[in-house]
Amino acid sequence: MTEVTKKSKTVWRAVLIASLALNVMVAGVVIGGLMGGKTPRPFGAQTFSFGPAVDALNEDDRRAMRDAMRESGAFQPMRPAERNAAAQEFLAAMRADPFDVEKVRALFVAQRTRADDNMRAAQDLLLQQFALMTHDERVAYADRLASGAEKDGRAGPPQNKN
Repeated sequence: MTEVTKKSKTVWRAVLIASLALNVMVAGVVIGGLMGGKTPRPFGAQTFSFGPAVDALNEDDRRAMRDAMRESGAFQPMRPAERNAAAQEFLAAMRADPFDVEKVRALFVAQRTRADDNMRAAQDLLLQQFALMTHDERVAYADRLASGAEKDGRAGPPQNKN
């Protein structure tokens, strides 16, 4: 095997491991965010969290947004069987000889597309929710968002209190 081929294999292996590690970290952050400080939901119940932007909504707005997501059909979480099939497909692609980098790339693109579609649907509904708020409700929302960032140890956006 030539030195160039060995280096190429090593680089691709490092890229794939880094990508997998990033996906695992993102999943950990999402799961941690869903479970952190909240009571567990009943078995099989769908959780709904798109981070601090949704967490800062008041309970009624959060419930309305969750209901709108379910009713729209835009939010498409993977069923356990789909998640298992995708994982098995990824594992098979990683074990294949010869290795087909385009197959793994296609799996990554499908994963990213699903995540992008879900995020876009959530952002559209969040914008609709913002449009329904009065000025005072938006200010209260911004205050809750900034307060949540401070509690989590993140630097919140600068507050403009006039």
